[in-house]
Amino acid sequence: MAFRGREFWRGALATWITFNLLFLVVTTAVLTIMSRSLQGIFSILVLVAWFQLVFVVAVSVLVTVVGGAAAYVLGRFLRTVASIRRHLVAFAGLGLVVGGLVIAIGGVWPGSETGEFGSLLAHITEPYIALPLLGVSAVSVAYGWYRTASRALLDDPAPQTVIAEAQLAD
Repeated sequence: MAFRGREFWRGALATWITFNLLFLVVTTAVLTIMSRSLQGIFSILVLVAWFQLVFVVAVSVLVTVVGGAAAYVLGRFLRTVASIRRHLVAFAGLGLVVGGLVIAIGGVWPGSETGEFGSLLAHITEPYIALPLLGVSAVSVAYGWYRTASRALLDDPAPQTVIAEAQLAD
């Protein structure tokens, strides 16, 4: 299976969508747990959704494009490796690295430049939010690779095995 541009961008889109969906769910869950009250879950969901629309969606597009270059290089490096597990681990590792860099940059970004979300961004390096977001990043990148690899394999013509050729000969 050789990845073409279409498969690459399909994987990037799957990664971006997965990240944004998981970000909304995980961040809402973490903030709800931290608030120690389920009564405010709707207001937390609205706050997280607004933060995501204003800030996270744009940043994740940029990160997907820039991180896509790293994913392309990693994919080229792994093209002779047949193990799906090794690919998943490698792409999850890429997600950890990229997520870690984004969290580190977000943690030092001046709060005054992010307006009302400055206080949210100031806490991004706290373990209670950073660790779940690292997990979201790792899962998203690994799933993006897995989804596009699975689709690319389905699109490839099926190789003829010895048994299939024997069955065709009968």
